[in-house]
Amino acid sequence: MHFLNGRLQKTLKTGWRHFFITALGLLLLGGCGIGSGGSDSGSGSGTDDDSSTPAEQLSIKLEGQTKYRADEGVSLSYTVSGDSAASATVTYEGPVELTHDAEAKTISGDALLPGTHPIKVTATAGSNSAEDEITVFIDANFGGRYGGGGESEFSLTMGRSQVTETDDDNNNFVLTRAGTLYWHSQGTDEDENTFVNLLCVADVEVSGDEAAGAGQCKEIVEGQLTVRTVSGLVVTYKETGALGLTYSYEETSDTFDIDFAVTGEAYVSPDLDISGIYRSPLRDNLDYLRVTQNDLVGDSYNLETARCGVTATLSRYDTELITATEGDGSIIPAEAITIDNCDLSDQPGYAVSVGEATGSGQSGLMLILQSGISDSVVRFDLYTRRGSEYSDPLSKLRYVRVCYEGAPTSQAVEYDVTEADCEALTP
Repeated sequence: MHFLNGRLQKTLKTGWRHFFITALGLLLLGGCGIGSGGSDSGSGSGTDDDSSTPAEQLSIKLEGQTKYRADEGVSLSYTVSGDSAASATVTYEGPVELTHDAEAKTISGDALLPGTHPIKVTATAGSNSAEDEITVFIDANFGGRYGGGGESEFSLTMGRSQVTETDDDNNNFVLTRAGTLYWHSQGTDEDENTFVNLLCVADVEVSGDEAAGAGQCKEIVEGQLTVRTVSGLVVTYKETGALGLTYSYEETSDTFDIDFAVTGEAYVSPDLDISGIYRSPLRDNLDYLRVTQNDLVGDSYNLETARCGVTATLSRYDTELITATEGDGSIIPAEAITIDNCDLSDQPGYAVSVGEATGSGQSGLMLILQSGISDSVVRFDLYTRRGSEYSDPLSKLRYVRVCYEGAPTSQAVEYDVTEADCEALTP
């Protein structure tokens, strides 16, 4: 049984509450939910707030679709009417990502962050004024990285979710999404070494500001690697951007409650060049990894035995969309993952994080963890997931860039990598 303190509070329960959850993201997610319904227009009140200007003197009406997918551009228009309309000036209040064109009487933009965005236009002519306001709903689509507290350090990573259901009668507004999230905790042993003591994965359906699903966790119980079935998982997205994660183990009925805060430093530009040669800091003599923007390939260069070789395809998100919405570019889906000869289940500290990682046809996420003052300093975690038929269903490997553009990085000396090695390893 897994006991943790702090913000992780375990209680024993026999029943479970069920409710649904959707958003994006993993990702998926910016702390606000998906609206329901379809195309709405503004309230069109056409009246002022304090001066009570009659509508026949001055009125303004804001109209347009108010519910959008995250990858859609926002487009609104307004009309000004009344005896003073010709001399009226219009001001706009709302998201800075949108542009107000006073001549065309439009408010538009390529993309907005997920959530709800009040938009107001005010017409003024002399002492007359009138305003109209609507709220635009943006489908929450992106995931991100989150951290938790307590005596154990928790991390959660959720990739961008994929649309699974739309309201076809109302501008294809997103109703539900499907996503995958990974979370783990770290502890410290008697020698003050930090290691992963819990690693989990879950598939979720995102709806509004909640998500629900099921998955698996693995941990060491009484000296043995134990895999638990996660059921009744519920993720709640809060207005602050934080997450609440609740789930139970099917085998034991133990229930867990974890609060996650946004980990802002995980943000990485989607244009970051991640190519280069990488080594694993987990232990000595694991294979090198040659990384491009689109794939990973293992290389056992200068090693007596090939171990933990990895190949994978990287399915990068639309970088223009991530940039426009200030999304987290640190998370990249990985597909068609094959890991060879990688069994660290007998290694202290790595039995949970890596375990028996060998297998083909895996899927997962790459989480880039940039640090330092140079783009040459890049690390990443590679979450991989095997089929449920495996006794060890998931792993988390870590890599550090030791060669960039054929030259050693500042980390190369830690792994005895020389300039000659970089030249030989770089295609």
